[in-house]
Amino acid sequence: MDFRKATTVGVLAAAVVYSGYLIHQAAHPPGTVTSAGQEHHATVGDLPGDVAPNFVLKTPAGKTVELSSLRGHGVWLNFWATWCPNCKVELPIVEQEHKIFGNQVQIIGVDVQESAQTVAKFSAERGLTYPMVLDSQGGVAAAYGVTALPTSVFIGPNGVIRAVYTGAMSNLAMATHYLNAIRHLPVE
Repeated sequence: MDFRKATTVGVLAAAVVYSGYLIHQAAHPPGTVTSAGQEHHATVGDLPGDVAPNFVLKTPAGKTVELSSLRGHGVWLNFWATWCPNCKVELPIVEQEHKIFGNQVQIIGVDVQESAQTVAKFSAERGLTYPMVLDSQGGVAAAYGVTALPTSVFIGPNGVIRAVYTGAMSNLAMATHYLNAIRHLPVE
């Protein structure tokens, strides 16, 4: 293949990837909510109705957390980072919900691309007690289609994504609404 053809193929491939990114952004702009309908799809994916992609990540203390081991419980995955201003606004709400819901719903903070030391220090300074895991390479955030922080993914006890919310939860009532919805779902 000559240089011109190789360059053209490379440019076209980049355009296709960027187009996919733009389409995903348009489908999930900040502050929007999508919820699953009645149908369940057996497809693993990042949209409501899809089976949530499994992951194995470590906590800042080195403990392993695997999403599939949480089946039977509703799960709130909260993708965030210490540098994110909207995350800092939302984190006290997440902590409060952790205290209210206890182990009725598993709340997991998924820190995106930061070190264990940074996350541990930040969490300790703010008194955050819910489990945090480290998505140090950003692969889990990518698997869930996260394009902005914070992003919340609400997963039913059967492992199916029920709702995705991009942006900070503005109040406790909003977060409680989502948690009640996944807490009361039967395991299928």
